[in-house]
Amino acid sequence: MTTAPRPRRFRFSGWLIAAGAFVTVLGVTWGLAAKAAAEHSAVSPGTMPTLPVHVYAQITQRAAVPDYVGLWMGLALAAIGAVVLLVGAASAFVSARTA
Repeated sequence: MTTAPRPRRFRFSGWLIAAGAFVTVLGVTWGLAAKAAAEHSAVSPGTMPTLPVHVYAQITQRAAVPDYVGLWMGLALAAIGAVVLLVGAASAFVSARTA
């Protein structure tokens, strides 16, 4: 009597690991690019150029504040990728122990 092969419970653990690694690398790259952009805007000169005569624009003469939203989004994306990577690794570990 032959026994049927037992179906694998977590077939997508490899996909989870690959997707988690990709999203983590993407988030870290995004965060580093946003950090470099924020540093560049912080180093740029603080005064704004003067406008030509008879041109109206609603700007102030204060320096622009660097935008750190991209940095936080990159860190959040890296954290989500790390969680997906850990879930994939844990499901692969569990399925390997039960097999």
